[in-house]
Amino acid sequence: MLLSILLFISIAFSFIFKGYMENIFIVLATLIIYKQVIINKDYKYMLYAFIISFISVNLIIAFSFKDEISFKDVKVGEDKEETLILLVSEGEAKHYDIKERAIQINYENGYKSILSGIKSLYDYKTYYNQLEDSTFKDEANEVATKLSNQLGEKYKIVNSYMYTKPYFENSLEDVISKGYKKIIVCPLFMTEGKDYEVFKERYEKLNLLPLDLEQIEILEPFYKSNNLAMVYKDEILKNVRNLGEDAGVLLIGLYDKNNLEQDILFREKIKEYIEYEEKNIDIQIKLPLLENNKQDIIKSGEELLEYGIHTLYVVTPTCTIDTMYTKHLAKSILEDLDMGNTKFYYIDPDKKEDAIVEELFTRISLRNK
Repeated sequence: MLLSILLFISIAFSFIFKGYMENIFIVLATLIIYKQVIINKDYKYMLYAFIISFISVNLIIAFSFKDEISFKDVKVGEDKEETLILLVSEGEAKHYDIKERAIQINYENGYKSILSGIKSLYDYKTYYNQLEDSTFKDEANEVATKLSNQLGEKYKIVNSYMYTKPYFENSLEDVISKGYKKIIVCPLFMTEGKDYEVFKERYEKLNLLPLDLEQIEILEPFYKSNNLAMVYKDEILKNVRNLGEDAGVLLIGLYDKNNLEQDILFREKIKEYIEYEEKNIDIQIKLPLLENNKQDIIKSGEELLEYGIHTLYVVTPTCTIDTMYTKHLAKSILEDLDMGNTKFYYIDPDKKEDAIVEELFTRISLRNK
């Protein structure tokens, strides 16, 4: 039975590791299969071994793979005059990182990660294999640079993340130790959904009151942003008008990650802006949610096609910075909707980062007047 357990553990590890580690476990699993199945023909305890291995590997992912994140006792440094702007976003490693992804699984899925760890890691590994490197940190750094240029010398901008280094707790620890006592925390989330709730929970555990900071504020997410909604509206209408024909638009929401009410509110805002501005071209708009294994989205797309439209636009205004997950989602939806002579386009506004910067600049400026 021990050999059978080792077999299934090797198979599980080959699913979640990349590179030479993946190859090692594939070879090990192949050797065990040859000995256990081909030579010994021993199948007696396979089911028990599979169950034990499945639970064991998920427990290892939940408790051993993830990085430890802590906020140490901080000695406040000599006072700095500048206001510190701490940008906090979901975060994503450029290359597949099993430890950082394990942190996200643990925080987002909670106790369910004991059953979902292998699948979640395998899914993310697949995203990296298909889409190559993540550009998340590059885009986050671009937002920080543009915001710094707008705000000027009285502000210091620092990027931090929830699920990749530098973690926001460690960044906050660092800036406080350097003497920054006026701090504005800017969570770069669309809604008060799952990731925002994790952020709030981790933030509240920091207990910053004894540090006697002069100012520390947290800005709200972006679902109320008119600037960001206008950017999506402009990009959609630009594409529709370029072709000059009736079109369908799928404004897709994330049921499992976002606050549902706020997610719908933002997408309805985009829809209203489109309908108010464009009177000459017939644009059919639906607001499906990602649930039921994308069936709601596929069904909405098929309903739009029944109108006889020739062009369908897929838009996912669900996050401020796209992750490998959202990029894979858009790619898979387009593949599933690929039918007939209809043209399909994915819309990701080029000026989205500028709108985020403008929104942050406005909020921060108003708070410091």
